Amino acid sequence: MSSEVLFFSGAAVVLLAVAVMLGRALAKRHRWRLLPLVVTLAASVLVLTVITGPLGVRSLAVLLAASLWGAVLLATVFLVRRSHSRLAITVGGIGAVIAIQAAMVAFVVTRFSATEAPREYALLWLPAAMTGAVRNLGEPGSGVETPLWVRISQDAGPLPLSVVLLSGFAVAYAARRRSVARAAGVQG
Repeated sequence: MSSEVLFFSGAAVVLLAVAVMLGRALAKRHRWRLLPLVVTLAASVLVLTVITGPLGVRSLAVLLAASLWGAVLLATVFLVRRSHSRLAITVGGIGAVIAIQAAMVAFVVTRFSATEAPREYALLWLPAAMTGAVRNLGEPGSGVETPLWVRISQDAGPLPLSVVLLSGFAVAYAARRRSVARAAGVQG
């Protein structure tokens, strides 16, 4: 692995850890409803990604990705809130990964044609966009100068990193809020 890939992977892990700690800390101090929280997070992903790039087809792809991510994340945090502690961690982790992958797949499927981005490489689009670790995405050598992983990364902008960080925040908030509410004897 190149030093670039290790740097970006390490930075993403550190930022994710900070987001999780922030979610856990805020759950102790604030009692927000989960639906408005997730809607606000999805809107922030949408606004941040749209204002950092050109409008057009990319905006539609970002809208679809943020909406799908928000819907899957909302279902995940509701399940986390209803689960027991060890199960909540598992459900939250799996649900967050599904939400993040769904957002990235929705973005790429909406933004690129099937010939530009072969669909059998869908699970590799997220690591390719975030770190550049995956560079062979099965793209045809159609004379395009910029490789697919670079085009996905440029078009997605902050989308992959923001959904990863905000997923970690939301799941950690819901899990901690659940445990704080149960400790107090209140349904949270």
